[in-house]
Amino acid sequence: MDQTEAALLPFWSPDSQFIGFWAGGKLKKIRRSGGSPEVIFSVPEIAQGTWGPDGTVLFAKAVNSPIFRVSPSGATATPATSLLPGQVSHMWVQFLPDAKGFMYLARTSLAADDPQAKVYAQSLDGGPPTELLTSENRAVAVPEYLLFARQRNLFAQRMEWSTLRRIGEPVLLARNVATPPAYLGSSEFSASQNGVLIYGTAEGSSFDQLKWYARDGSTIGSLDPAVDYQQFTLSPDGKHLALNSFQQHATGSLWLIDIATNTTTPLTVDPHAQSDPVWSPDSRYVAFNLLPNGGSDPPFLVEKVEIGNQQGQPIYGDNDRHWVEDWSRDGRFLLTHDTMTVSVLPLTGDRKPKPVYSSSFIKDAFHLSPDGRLIAYGELRDGKWAVFVASFPAFQDTKQVSEAGGAQPRWRGDGRELFFIDHDGAMMAAAVDRGSIVNVGSPRKLFDTGLVPDPTVNQYAVTQDGQKFLVLEPRKGFLESYSVVLNWPAMLK
Repeated sequence: MDQTEAALLPFWSPDSQFIGFWAGGKLKKIRRSGGSPEVIFSVPEIAQGTWGPDGTVLFAKAVNSPIFRVSPSGATATPATSLLPGQVSHMWVQFLPDAKGFMYLARTSLAADDPQAKVYAQSLDGGPPTELLTSENRAVAVPEYLLFARQRNLFAQRMEWSTLRRIGEPVLLARNVATPPAYLGSSEFSASQNGVLIYGTAEGSSFDQLKWYARDGSTIGSLDPAVDYQQFTLSPDGKHLALNSFQQHATGSLWLIDIATNTTTPLTVDPHAQSDPVWSPDSRYVAFNLLPNGGSDPPFLVEKVEIGNQQGQPIYGDNDRHWVEDWSRDGRFLLTHDTMTVSVLPLTGDRKPKPVYSSSFIKDAFHLSPDGRLIAYGELRDGKWAVFVASFPAFQDTKQVSEAGGAQPRWRGDGRELFFIDHDGAMMAAAVDRGSIVNVGSPRKLFDTGLVPDPTVNQYAVTQDGQKFLVLEPRKGFLESYSVVLNWPAMLK
């Protein structure tokens, strides 16, 4: 629909004439027939809503937040629930069929596994919540039934909504119901109030895999992230992986994998969009871009987060894009760019970007050599991406390293070797005389990655000793399909 770019979490008005959604820091509504969106209420954080028959709108945010109720004028929003001890968020709010109350999912953890999560119901007039069931995922309320997914199976629980009493045992409706990676606590099913059910089923993993390779191309291990991801970066100490998700999750877009335990947790608890994670040289911090308006509109911010803390610390922000690329080995500055210009962003004193090089060519993937005297980067010339090395910060004595196209340059920890992926997806290595431009050797092939190189996305990482490579492997064998069932309650009779 026109004027709904970057819209998330749509919800219907009770008469099905309007669609509500969140975009650009606001809950909005638009007629089903089209037209211009109208603002319901300003909510800077990503929010999910529900719409009652009398026009009441409730919404849920993501982190450390109760359910809110929008005033009839749209001027204010007041809490409709209170977090109980141990709860970190109330989410996935929905009006009950009688419209006198609502239900929501209460999470006690922002990790995927949360055995203490529960679905509660509560009256619009206040009063204590009533527990409906234990569930890590949202439920859907329809006349006479509560629908919910558990261990990828979809169930229907008979309900007496006037008393919130369960009747009998849950009945299985479908197996292998998909769990979308984009939103914590959700499952791929929905139901109308007049007996229509839609659900998605999935076979295989919906996530790309990460595989460890030795220099000779032999597979020596793997990682299985529990979220979708677009790119990743390995900590200098090799203990953690920072992931940049495709989607805006309840906790933002950045995730952390502990490589020893293969566990995935949110890197931050900020629900805004984030991108371009970059590690500090001591592996204690990750710097990143924070995008309050999704990346399409300013401001464009740079923050850092300490591992295990999850609270972002501001570094810089203005109305211009400064994509974070690298963190100097001495810890004094970040490298940023806007595709044409590369800048140095000091982390002490006057924290303002200072341009050091600009040209008419599109550039990406800037990485400093360990001694800080050289910089490697990708540049688009004559329609083909290539890898270059130049002196830093002067950007003189530039030399093209890739002979037939290349992208994603990475230094070995001692600076004596430079890796990149060539046009055909081969992992390449070039010997480097540390600090010398003229003695960058001819690249040689290590192994085939099977990748279609993306010059602007991190598709691999390499350990400091240059012996192990973590490479993205696109998902295989994943199949998702959707089923629509009319008058589904008849299946239970």
